[in-house]
Amino acid sequence: MITMALILFKEPIIGLIVQSCDMKLVDLTGLVTGGPVTMACFWFLRYMYWTDWGEVPKIERAGMDGTHRSVLIDSEIYWPNGLTLDYDLQKLYWADAKFSFIHRCNLDGSGREVVVKGSLPHPFALTLYEDTLFWTDWNTHSIHACLKHTGENSHEIHTNIFSPMDIHVYSQKRQPLGKRLCVCVCEYSVCVCMYECLCVSIVCATQLLLLARRTDLRRISLDTPDFTDIVLQTDDIRHAIAIDFDPVEGHVYWTDDEVQAIRRSHLDGSEAQFVVTSQVNHPDGIAVDWIARNLYWTDTGTDRIEVTRLNGSMRKILISEELDEPRAIVLDPAAGYMYWTDWGEVPKIERAALDGTERLVLVNTSLGWPNGLALDYSERKIYWGDAKTDVIEVMQMDGSGRRVLVDDNLPHIFGFTLLGDYIYWTDWQRRSIERVHKHSLEREVIVDQLPDLMGIKATYVHQTFGVNPCALDNGGCSHLCLYKPQGVSCACPIGLELMADLTSCIVPEAFLLFSRHTDIRRISLETNNNNVAIPLTGVKEASALDFDVTDNRIYWTDITLKGQRVYQLGAIETLWLHSSGLERHACSGRGPGRCGHVTRSACVPVSFMYWTEWGGRPKIDRAAMDGSGRITLVPNVGRANGLTIDYTERRLYWTDLDTTLIESSNMLGLEREVIADDLPHPFGLTQYQDYIYWTDWSQRSIERANKTSGQNRTVIQGHLDYVMDILVFHSSRQSGWNACASTNGHCSHLCLAVPVSSFVCGCPAHYSLNYDNKTCSAPTSFLLFSQKTAINRMVIDELQSPDIMLPIHSLRNVRAIDYDPLDRQLYWIDSKQNAIRRAQEDGNQSETVVSGSSLGLQPYDLSIDVYSRFIYWTSEVTNVINVTRIDGSRVGVVLRGEHDKPRAIVVNPERGYMYFTNLQERSPKIERAALDGTEREVLFFSNLGKPVALAVDNELGKLFWVDMDLRRIESSDLSGANRIVIEDSNILQPVGLTVFGNFLYWIDRQQQMIERIDKITREGRTKIQARIASLSDIHAVHELRMEEYNKHPCTSDNGGCSHICIVKGDGSTRCSCPVHLVLLQDELSCGGTHHTLMEKDALFSSSDATEEPSFPPTNTIGSIVGVLMLLFVVGAVYFVCQRVLCPQMKDDGETMTNDFVVHGPPPVPLGYVPHPGSLSGSLPGVSRGKSVIGSLSIMGGSSGPPYDRAHVTGASSSSSSSTKGSYFPPILNPPPSPATVRSQYTMEFGYSSNSPSTHRSYSYRPYSYRHFAPPTTPCSTDVCDSDYTPGRRAPHASSAAAKGYTSDLNYDSEKQDKHTKKIIFLQCKPRPLLRKPCPRHLCTYLMA
Repeated sequence: MITMALILFKEPIIGLIVQSCDMKLVDLTGLVTGGPVTMACFWFLRYMYWTDWGEVPKIERAGMDGTHRSVLIDSEIYWPNGLTLDYDLQKLYWADAKFSFIHRCNLDGSGREVVVKGSLPHPFALTLYEDTLFWTDWNTHSIHACLKHTGENSHEIHTNIFSPMDIHVYSQKRQPLGKRLCVCVCEYSVCVCMYECLCVSIVCATQLLLLARRTDLRRISLDTPDFTDIVLQTDDIRHAIAIDFDPVEGHVYWTDDEVQAIRRSHLDGSEAQFVVTSQVNHPDGIAVDWIARNLYWTDTGTDRIEVTRLNGSMRKILISEELDEPRAIVLDPAAGYMYWTDWGEVPKIERAALDGTERLVLVNTSLGWPNGLALDYSERKIYWGDAKTDVIEVMQMDGSGRRVLVDDNLPHIFGFTLLGDYIYWTDWQRRSIERVHKHSLEREVIVDQLPDLMGIKATYVHQTFGVNPCALDNGGCSHLCLYKPQGVSCACPIGLELMADLTSCIVPEAFLLFSRHTDIRRISLETNNNNVAIPLTGVKEASALDFDVTDNRIYWTDITLKGQRVYQLGAIETLWLHSSGLERHACSGRGPGRCGHVTRSACVPVSFMYWTEWGGRPKIDRAAMDGSGRITLVPNVGRANGLTIDYTERRLYWTDLDTTLIESSNMLGLEREVIADDLPHPFGLTQYQDYIYWTDWSQRSIERANKTSGQNRTVIQGHLDYVMDILVFHSSRQSGWNACASTNGHCSHLCLAVPVSSFVCGCPAHYSLNYDNKTCSAPTSFLLFSQKTAINRMVIDELQSPDIMLPIHSLRNVRAIDYDPLDRQLYWIDSKQNAIRRAQEDGNQSETVVSGSSLGLQPYDLSIDVYSRFIYWTSEVTNVINVTRIDGSRVGVVLRGEHDKPRAIVVNPERGYMYFTNLQERSPKIERAALDGTEREVLFFSNLGKPVALAVDNELGKLFWVDMDLRRIESSDLSGANRIVIEDSNILQPVGLTVFGNFLYWIDRQQQMIERIDKITREGRTKIQARIASLSDIHAVHELRMEEYNKHPCTSDNGGCSHICIVKGDGSTRCSCPVHLVLLQDELSCGGTHHTLMEKDALFSSSDATEEPSFPPTNTIGSIVGVLMLLFVVGAVYFVCQRVLCPQMKDDGETMTNDFVVHGPPPVPLGYVPHPGSLSGSLPGVSRGKSVIGSLSIMGGSSGPPYDRAHVTGASSSSSSSTKGSYFPPILNPPPSPATVRSQYTMEFGYSSNSPSTHRSYSYRPYSYRHFAPPTTPCSTDVCDSDYTPGRRAPHASSAAAKGYTSDLNYDSEKQDKHTKKIIFLQCKPRPLLRKPCPRHLCTYLMA
């Protein structure tokens, strides 16, 4: 382990003193002045110094570029922790925690002197100011000082500090100004340091290796042998996957799966910008056409290959058919070809011309997960890496001559590239970047033990090669020039069509739109550019279509999503509108009919809507546009569909699915005529000019005929399955005027044109029209229920639209919901986004309140204190109850315990309590505590299976809960008395519960329905909604009465409390604090922290995840004996409870009040780190029945595998030999994709916030045992990091075939990859940027 003191000399612009379990962050603001540079080294003393307490403890120094490294001190040194420089005397000071002294020497290591003899308990950090030394001490929990010359006058200057960490003096004197130095700059690669204003002669990098990690981009010079990686200074990289480079303009391009965008920046990371941001789902591959200046990418979410100009303009879909899981893509722009891999059901490698034509499968046998692809332009070969078969293969560019190049030690290839004679790749399991000579097969590791490796690109910085006609005047094309072997192919971006000259693009005046189940497409009526897909994502089962010619938007309904969406032509955006919650998409009626409307004259506006109805007696009806004046126009029809209007001739047209006819009538239903009578299966219908267009399901076609005679039939497009709807997009289809066209009739929401009074104002579903007949009021009392990707509102006793889907976007896996009636905002937990988010009911102001990904958390349930404006929420990773203000600022942790697993939570701020379930292993409980976590008591611990939801009714003074395992609903008084069963019959999988009015509502996921029962009489059980898939939560919203709200003492300024305000039984309040703070003497404010600033954040975010000891170890025998005695006592108490007391308690009956009071875990010295030989008891994180010794044996020694093979259902066949570095025995290949549902890899031990994917895949690393070493921080070196944390479920056994995974981290099950199996895994997380295995005794032991 290395403790590194990085001495940077600059003008201090920003001062930051940080004490933390994690690494020090150094702000380089102000280092670089002047022109655009990538790196500049400002020399003063020209050296950096650091300590190393590893196998050979020492103090070293090196030039600030890493050269001239030398050992200064390597004798009489053991745990060198603190290090500081005296610039005036040119001295180096250090503190040794083992020998308990402070020494100093000259800057070259000579002249060693004793400052403080071996009398210090445990010094850690060290700093200096003028004539005084300052240091922190872990054992005394204080800051000490003495004279720097003699060590005299030693005294404490600050005490009672919980785990003091690093320390610095903030002063200009600690950063003296050096000489102003000159800078040498290369255009793309800066590799220069300065010395006394003399620029050394340098050679700029000509070859680079660009690397995409999850949250950063890096570059590695291939011109130097050290392969040092440099981070590009680009912000807000969430989940980078693929990367490429344009040597012409020097831009780096990369895809970001979490942001769902394609971005670019300069080679130094500056001027980062978004290139493509819309309709991007999971972009796995990216490739630059440096000749034609185009950008290609694959999207494994939309299953498309698309192209734009390098600036993101002129976007076009090239291939969207027969793509399953496209990944890597490479281009040969000089030859006019692109190549890509597909790891779907039938893995393959394909080739096509750069315009998407001439598609050809090159390889489709003996492939598994072809992740990487690279071209050798000089030798005309294709190389690829397969992460499932663990090989690197090669073939000719025509697909011939296939052979295996490397088949040894390739656990999981992902990124793949080639430059010159070398093939480079990233390996997820080894956390390495390797390369192999393509001829000699000599192999070496370039970078070892670097986690989160994704895409990689080897490139020349300036050199380009090849030419094609697109390089000159864009090939004569007005928009896109896409070269193919036969020559230039001009193409048009979305929304435009190619003219007959095959070079120019125009905006079409009219075209056909038609919907199929999974896409919406267009066909030109003016050119030969037919059947072009519109780039839409998330289309599940598109049904009815319409458009707005004014805004150039397309609208459609989706049966699966039960909603309506809109897309703007010529742009790339899709918006949710609303949903009726019904499985029909007609304006009215009970069948999937088609509706239209007509406006007659601008002088005498008469507005009607027309629709078909299939229920009962099929017919065609008409009504005014507010639903009034309904009449039947055509009574004797079959299942009429495809209703359309000829506005010129004033006639209706429709298809009849029963008679297979196309018929017509006038606008009153008279003069009925048969237009076509020999059609196999007509369905959709539209009209334009002199023709009608219809779809035929039997013929799989779109056809056209004369609108009056049915003659002159023409097939417009064939080979189309199940076209649902069809219409013509043209301005003539939407002409006319009515009163609503002017200022929306001054209506606040809907303006509905009617024949007599011109118009009336209407309101959306659940809204009510006010007395002014213009404005609408939103509902104040209603039910909310959530599905996996939707949140719905239901107004009880509402006759129309009993439930609607709220227009809230980007819901990926909703787990829990709540509502703030004061601000009228909806809050929810999304387990895939790992966040608490909120939005208004109309979907506006959507934002993240708590980001679990950045904090290393996984929110589980939440409840809002509307008076104090707090969110109480549980985390299944840290197993604590957190409090966050509604503005997103942290309050802290209010409840935690060593074995606690709080899950469902509901707050009762009216009485100052919160209720929560504690799903401890084998002993679930329902508990109550004050809002600050005090006064904690167990209400129930017997006769519980898995209580998953709670509800409080203050009107009755009742607590309700639902038990998923026992399949019943119960209640008790708020104190826990009078426990009764409400309902226990025909309940299969209850997951949510709420009280609304006189009823208790619950949701049953397995039965897909919402039910209710009278909360008092327990009678009148009624089904409210049925056939609702993926239900997850339900919540009742009651009207907030402001008089009662203002009476609550915590409403005004949080009761005067700085943190937590709690109302007492007499109506007064008391203030309290989260666990890391204490209440000050004013009894209002919290302070006097027991933790430093960064430790507070760690407690809030991640340290609870591991619950490892966190104080520095003591060396006294008394401490060890005390800990052993404590463990013995705890074990004895546990035995007596489990074997004697608990069984008796469980037999006492169901009704229990305050039957077990919990006062928190016993005090364990947080710094205690036992010797491996002494670990015979149980520790946090180890399952019951498994000893730590057993855990250690699973880890294995230095010669054994770092995992339990008895629990692994399959493993790679790779051996452990290597040409460079040490290869660990493989564990399992993660799934092939970091960016697809198919490839989820959510291991039960939790996830890494720096892993290749937050939700779909995880970085991991096996570790070997090393000798016992002291922790450098009170967080036990490595285990305090939040990257690896316990999961919420135990894995199940599986015997699936090798190489596959299942996901258990998401709230509900997803469709898994066909290659699935479970893994039980032990993990020890290294500190960031360290590439050594951590001590085995400090590992986190995670069991099934």
